Amino acid sequence: MRAFASCAFAVLLGFAGFSASSAAHAAASAVVIDARNGDVLLADNADNRQHAAALPKLMTIYLMFEAFEKGTVKPTTNIFVTGTAIQQPQPKLGLDHFDTITAGDALDAVLAASANDAAAVLAEFLAGSEVRFVAMMNEKAKELGLTQTSFVNISGAPHPKQFSTPRDMIQFSLALMRTFPERAKGLVGTSFAWKGITYQGPRNFLSALSGNSSASTAGSNVTPKVNRAKTGKAGDRDVIAVVWNATNAANADQLIVTSLNAAKANKLAPAPAPVATTATPAPTNTAAIVTGNWGVQLGAFSTEAAAKAQLSAATKISPQLAQATTRVEPLQRATGTLYRAKYLGVDEATARSICTQLKAAGAACIPLSK
Repeated sequence: MRAFASCAFAVLLGFAGFSASSAAHAAASAVVIDARNGDVLLADNADNRQHAAALPKLMTIYLMFEAFEKGTVKPTTNIFVTGTAIQQPQPKLGLDHFDTITAGDALDAVLAASANDAAAVLAEFLAGSEVRFVAMMNEKAKELGLTQTSFVNISGAPHPKQFSTPRDMIQFSLALMRTFPERAKGLVGTSFAWKGITYQGPRNFLSALSGNSSASTAGSNVTPKVNRAKTGKAGDRDVIAVVWNATNAANADQLIVTSLNAAKANKLAPAPAPVATTATPAPTNTAAIVTGNWGVQLGAFSTEAAAKAQLSAATKISPQLAQATTRVEPLQRATGTLYRAKYLGVDEATARSICTQLKAAGAACIPLSK
């Protein structure tokens, strides 16, 4: 399928006045996936390792969302600025010695201003040092199945051992949106003010995903590239297209259009209809669970009914959960109440095993310890 999709993509590039083998586009990559299930519908240079300036910031956001969900950090937690944060490369928020900033504000600064000093503040607070936070990022990448992604720093500054691929990058975006659906919605249109300056964040989540590398390559010998990401339609499928490593904005815009057109031109079969849960045989693994002080969280939802529905659906995927304690916990926020869906009362190994099983079925899941 990959060879067929690549050929279709090359043909459409020719119609658009570009050649896939031209020097201007030799390193450009394109991926189109089904947004519902993550199936790759088109891939061109999708597994080429490339500089990933935006991905460290997105992984920082992911790990902070995880900490918020676990309750180990609150958005209102005040954090002191460290020397490591001040020494980060541009772009920066302008944090200084003796400044304090809340975890929520620092996260907004990472999103709206791509602020490296704010990212460093969060990294050191969460892990104790940038080195340990980088280790956390690499561990999470492995857990999410990002087999061609490696982190070395939190700023996105070029390094030969810091890279990703378009395929990994787009799969990570799906993981973030599926694991934290309500929080991911809050990433849209974020604005942030600090010391009289207002920063406007990306207009949508995919704008953050496709963040350009120019800010992180300043002063280096790496030529800045342009990336694009966009949602669209291919038949009756909702799709996400990413173009990475284009040489300029015009080429990136053209490539994102041709990649979407290529997916449509493949005359894909209609998206399969969802299978009714009553027709899906439940797994036979119903062995007794080991009790303990761990649990799993399936996400935070805008209504209590949605949280309970997710708990019910998860039990069909992993019948062991019927032996655990269910809990829907309200979480008060300035913008309203969220409801966290949890199963509690298992040991660590069981919690991690259940999450592996749920994620394989396309559901979100985070292991939790008391």
